[in-house]
Amino acid sequence: MTEVWAFPGYDVQALIGFGATGEVWRARELSTGDLVALKRLRDGCDLTAIAALRREASVLRSLDTPYVVRLRALLGEGADTVLVLDLAAGGSLAALLARRGSLDPGEVVTIAAPLAQALAAAHACGLVHGDVTPSNVLFGAQGMPLLADLGLARFAGVPVGGVDGTAEYVDPAVAAGGDPDAASDVWALAAVCHHMLSGSAPHDGESADEVLAAARSGARAPLGLLAASAPRPLVAAIEEALQADPTRRPDAAAFARAIRRSHAAAPVRLTGGLAAAGPRADVRPTHEVRPATTPAAAEDVGGDGRRRLVVAGVAAVVLVLAGGIGWASGRSAAVPLASVAAASPGAAGQPGTPPATPPAGQAAAQPPAPPAAPRVPEPDWRTVLDGLDRARSIAFAGADASGLLGVYGPGSPLLAADRAAIAALAASGRQARGVRHAIRAVTVSAYDGQTATLRAVDVLAAYTVVDGSGRVVQRTAPRSAATFVVTVVRTPGGWRLQQVRPA
Repeated sequence: MTEVWAFPGYDVQALIGFGATGEVWRARELSTGDLVALKRLRDGCDLTAIAALRREASVLRSLDTPYVVRLRALLGEGADTVLVLDLAAGGSLAALLARRGSLDPGEVVTIAAPLAQALAAAHACGLVHGDVTPSNVLFGAQGMPLLADLGLARFAGVPVGGVDGTAEYVDPAVAAGGDPDAASDVWALAAVCHHMLSGSAPHDGESADEVLAAARSGARAPLGLLAASAPRPLVAAIEEALQADPTRRPDAAAFARAIRRSHAAAPVRLTGGLAAAGPRADVRPTHEVRPATTPAAAEDVGGDGRRRLVVAGVAAVVLVLAGGIGWASGRSAAVPLASVAAASPGAAGQPGTPPATPPAGQAAAQPPAPPAAPRVPEPDWRTVLDGLDRARSIAFAGADASGLLGVYGPGSPLLAADRAAIAALAASGRQARGVRHAIRAVTVSAYDGQTATLRAVDVLAAYTVVDGSGRVVQRTAPRSAATFVVTVVRTPGGWRLQQVRPA
């Protein structure tokens, strides 16, 4: 076991949990007397683990929900980074299940509905948790459920190489090679509900590989058979979220509503004390579902490009941020969508190639009329823009340019501008916090189901630039209300910004 370590300003008391890269310690904050949790990296962790820990801090700052563990402070730098969190005095769901085996239906409702709300808040920001498991569900002293361990969180729609997860709670679609998305988070939470209600996860096996193979096959016993006395509406709500086809599952907000409607909630009985720290036989560690590869999209800010940015140093940050990080911070000319369509391959597979002319005397074959495209319901554009802005804010707060792929459409000139700003921040060890636009009004100029042109009025909030220790090195005043013409496009990962220009 790791020896007790010292950390300035805190009386570190005991190790209360650990994973592959991190440790969580109970400590008393000397300035307030409050009991807190200190999350730090284990010795020998690489840059990926450091980035994940700092990304977790950025995500926790940005999520607007009471059902995640609250971040009190981010201290230290590099491998010495420490997250100061509220202490979840009620322990973990994994420990509770180890003591009790299964929970009452009312307790399942009390736990699952708030967690689904927390996931809905993350998904609204374009984030995917990626490892919803009983070990990552904690309880406050009064039994309030809290979603923890957002270090693996990633942006929806961003291609990924490596995929980690706890085998029993990995979406079969991810086990089969798909990328984690909001639907896979919903499946994982439903799998946790399955465990709470029946005493076991949907898929099982002697090893993580066997569990993943079972998930890929889709073979599992019906929950109604395993939990025969459970209320049918609750079983039905969970089974709906466990469907193999991700497109048929409810989203997180709908899952929360279905759980709440299915049965009356009841207080969670947190019997016993905190689970002892150390590995547990009932909790399988995070497993590599797919080995990591280097995403091509990340190459722009790596290698020689990053070395060139480091030379710019702090001066680059000041130059990039001097004018404010607004939606229209990209000054290069936007690529009109019409020109993109004009460059698409013709019938012969080459850009602009006209269709082949039939031989003389032969009538041209009339192609069958294409089927009418189903009408796509128009989304709430204010919510769409707010979600994209939240995702952008998280990228700036974590100095993590990969998050921008969850904000901008392919070829958007704004992507390059924001990448440059974030790369300059990262090169100097700084972050921009509070980069948020308050959307005041949105009107629709054009919409065809795949593209929308909007007229949006927003206010850019005041924000700060901080160094690695959290010290404010630059403050930027808010910008008053301004009107922009915004073009958004539908992508496989959801709506993305394509162009923003002053009205």
